[in-house]
Amino acid sequence: MARSKPVIPVLRHLARSGGTVISRCIGCMAGVAMLSEVHPANMVVTQPIRQAKEWFGLVTDADITRWKRAGPPTLLQFVSICEQRARAGGKRLVLRDWTHLDYIGVPYAKPAMGFAVRDALAGAYSVAEAVTVRHPLDQFLSLAKMDIMRGRLTPAGYLRGCCAFAEHAAEVGFVRYEDFTADPEPALKTLCERLTINYDPTWRERWASYTKMTGDTASGSRGSRSSQIRPLERGPVPEGLHEGFQASDDYRRACEMLGYEA
Repeated sequence: MARSKPVIPVLRHLARSGGTVISRCIGCMAGVAMLSEVHPANMVVTQPIRQAKEWFGLVTDADITRWKRAGPPTLLQFVSICEQRARAGGKRLVLRDWTHLDYIGVPYAKPAMGFAVRDALAGAYSVAEAVTVRHPLDQFLSLAKMDIMRGRLTPAGYLRGCCAFAEHAAEVGFVRYEDFTADPEPALKTLCERLTINYDPTWRERWASYTKMTGDTASGSRGSRSSQIRPLERGPVPEGLHEGFQASDDYRRACEMLGYEA
């Protein structure tokens, strides 16, 4: 009988969809070691190797020296080392996927509309996937504010990727950011179940001060600046943007699949 593959929990969400706040709530739970915004196409910007070394002690100085001499590890090699060491220390390694690269991409990659982390790990691991989403218009408004997106992010490119991700989310199941902010506990319990990790109710005492996370904690979104989890009202919408979105088949389909009003 073939031995079953070990399971890697992977949390997926597009940029500026509330994923950093949700990840902080899960990352601070007992027994979890979460590496943030991991993707095989770019191991430089979010520095997962540095995260593993400095935050969780899963990478050693000897590992760094070896990789400098022989070349950087593949994602599978890196994850294998971290997973084994986390398990030896009584923790579950959880990956927060850098899903933006799969579906939107700019300015770092051309999106392939797939699941690159799962593909990179498929030879050795099974993936337990959990997905979170946000209303496509609210997500775009937040994403478009980022300096790095100006002049690069287009509504058509965004909506194409957003719709493709919505199709995937509808296939595997998802938790909406808006439902999480309205009532965090059942949303987090669902995500933990899908990730195959233990739900820890003491997250409430720790999430706001938890800093072992990349993303909006550094870029200053409205959600990240708050120490409370609460629904956010929609920000100002540039004239004509909503009407332009409503004319897009991708936008209407994404809203329909995710249960949002267009």
